[in-house]
Amino acid sequence: MKINPQHELLLSIYSIDYLLRCNVVELTEKNLKIMPVSGKTDMFQLLDPVVLITVDINDIKTVSADVTDIDGRAGSVSLFLRNEDVPHERRVFERYPVSLMISARKKFSSKRLHMLVRNISLYGMMVVSEADLEVEEHIDIMMVVSEADLQVEEHIDIDLITEKNMFYFSGMVVWKNKLTDNSFEYGLHLTHYDIATRYMFQDYLTKQKSNFANMIPKAR
Repeated sequence: MKINPQHELLLSIYSIDYLLRCNVVELTEKNLKIMPVSGKTDMFQLLDPVVLITVDINDIKTVSADVTDIDGRAGSVSLFLRNEDVPHERRVFERYPVSLMISARKKFSSKRLHMLVRNISLYGMMVVSEADLEVEEHIDIMMVVSEADLQVEEHIDIDLITEKNMFYFSGMVVWKNKLTDNSFEYGLHLTHYDIATRYMFQDYLTKQKSNFANMIPKAR
């Protein structure tokens, strides 16, 4: 997605239920500084995933970014732009940039572990969490969404809830990166779900841009 510094950007983040109108302050190849038109930055935290949205003659384009700095006094937020392009032979299913919060728990435990989803596809997702998951440790995950290289073999169960549907998955952590002293990044492979769930989930994914389009008139 090409960002025009002269044009307003829209931003989606899990902590609010509307699109945020933003002006571009600085732009380099991989870094972007924005200022929300509202002047508010309290909906952002470091490492938060966001989705940047541009509209050009009825064509909506999206790109994933991560929050790297927040200047509350200046009302600005710095972002790292992610290059999600992967050679065709390495990815069969389209990856959609998202900003979602999920909660998880280790099997046979009631303690909740919080995670943030950066992108998602029909059979996988990338998440960030302070939880340091162990190799081959089993966990259950509940993922709530709004429609508006370490080798790891950890198996998980995943519940995905939207405003209209709840999806149940099993999955496996296929890679893990340490981001900071207390933050980790994981690649999850969704391994088991029934045919009906697959079709509903695929329908949800393919409607991402149309959902954004419906939210644009109420952006603020």
